Amino acid sequence: MKSSRRRSGRVLGAMFASLLVFVAACGGGDDGGDSSESTAVDETSAPTETTDVLDPMTAVTPGGTLTMGIEAETSSPWRPSEMVCAISCHMVARTVYDSLMIVGSDNSPVPYLASAMEPNEDYTVWRITARAGVKFHDGTDFDGAAIVENISRHKTALLTGTAIKTVTDVSLDASDPMTAIVTVEKPWATFPWYLTGQIGYMASPTWLLASDTDEALRAQPVGTGPFVYSDYKPNEYYTGTKNANYWNAPFPYLDEITLIPIADSLKRRDALKAGDLDIVHTTNGEVINELRSGVDGFSSTEITNNAETAYTLLHVTQEGSPLNDRRIRCALANATDNNIINEVVSFGVNKLANGPFSPGQVGSLEDSGYPLTQDMAKAQALIAEYKAENPGELKISLATTNDATNLVIAQYQKDFFEEAGIDEVTIDQIDQGQYIVTALLGNFQVFQWRNHGGVDLDQQYIWWHSSSALDIGALALNFGRIKDPNLDELLDANRATIDPAEKKQIAEDVNRLFATECYNLWGTYTTWLIAFEDGIMGLDAANLTTPDGTRAAEGAGIAGTFYPHTVWRQQ
Repeated sequence: MKSSRRRSGRVLGAMFASLLVFVAACGGGDDGGDSSESTAVDETSAPTETTDVLDPMTAVTPGGTLTMGIEAETSSPWRPSEMVCAISCHMVARTVYDSLMIVGSDNSPVPYLASAMEPNEDYTVWRITARAGVKFHDGTDFDGAAIVENISRHKTALLTGTAIKTVTDVSLDASDPMTAIVTVEKPWATFPWYLTGQIGYMASPTWLLASDTDEALRAQPVGTGPFVYSDYKPNEYYTGTKNANYWNAPFPYLDEITLIPIADSLKRRDALKAGDLDIVHTTNGEVINELRSGVDGFSSTEITNNAETAYTLLHVTQEGSPLNDRRIRCALANATDNNIINEVVSFGVNKLANGPFSPGQVGSLEDSGYPLTQDMAKAQALIAEYKAENPGELKISLATTNDATNLVIAQYQKDFFEEAGIDEVTIDQIDQGQYIVTALLGNFQVFQWRNHGGVDLDQQYIWWHSSSALDIGALALNFGRIKDPNLDELLDANRATIDPAEKKQIAEDVNRLFATECYNLWGTYTTWLIAFEDGIMGLDAANLTTPDGTRAAEGAGIAGTFYPHTVWRQQ
């Protein structure tokens, strides 16, 4: 992680909360290498030994408000089992909800809202114990029954149910009302990772039941988090006010936080510079390049470790689609010149990607076999061979968002693909708020995407295993509908083992398989930047800690986000 700042004779204060790249139910940290391979433990009770951290009250001035520009609105807000949750969704969710687990400083899941999470010998039964003395914002007790209610809803949900499909039972421990018991059909050593994100967010059972019959309540979330829901207007803002009775004191520091969705990265930047926003997140190369150079009155924090990959998602099993043929997929890979796109569109900010795993992630390879340089002659030969066997016009559609920069990338891709021999490439722009839904339903051929940050390969299981590849029109987390028995075998083997060397080999084999099959068109490893006006603190160095003193990993565990708990303003 790199930080840049331009200040006039002032030094940023002693405490900052920093950032970590992580996607969906994924997690990771700055350690990379050895520590990132140790992703499963026999017991995830809070450890007694902790890393020294700064006193969270050192130099902190509580109070004040914060307005953040986020990249998108969230579809189906705000019940955890129904949210279509991308980066911006998690930013909002972390204000009102706490997760059962968080990513610890050793890059493994540690209890947060839970006080312990323990497996049986073969990882088919997990006991999750609620932290004592915690109440939801509506006064409902947080206990084992609350855990059961929340996870049970995920199990039957259209979207998140796919992620925990192998969970066979969720029940309350008859001898301990604070403990829920989760049973899975086969060994799942890395299950705690799934409780660090959306499936781990705990909502009030009282509110959930009430919102079953009153749909208006669904947009008025009730959790245990650092901020209590105050107001929400779709596509305009979400506001939370300080939870004065937050169970993990002294957090939070702010009195109020507001998040405003602005899909266009340049408009988000302009709003920050105009003083309409206090803080923004972005992956836009132009914005990052500008703020790297320094802008008076503003500071920034940048992250690259365990990053997401920006790539082009392919629907590889759609009936009648030319993308079912490996030759067409690999032709598109060879036709693409990511060097030009990165330099012209992203100002050279990002590192070119040769697979789904960014440097520092388990499975990352210096040479995966995926083409990093354009080979138009090879692309043209592959398409010519396909056309000789399949006469007729070759057409594909390419989906992107309404973001101006993403449209430029799509136009480059259109030119590359048509030069390679595709007769017609149609660009379809989709509103950011509906973009994820389109992918979930499988209504696309070629689709600009960003995903796969994390540490353990199991965090990618839901995106690639055939069990998540449902028919078009059904919500499916395997967006490209990949159905590859060899890939399934590798993913299942990884899920069942805790041996670091074995997991590393499996992940590398997955990387090579993707390069051979060209299931996706890899682009660059994402750099996230958080830019904020001077005087906003809590975004660089110190981390959230649990009541047990356990330190969180640097960052909130999801790329482009931070813990709102730790942010404060110089008064």
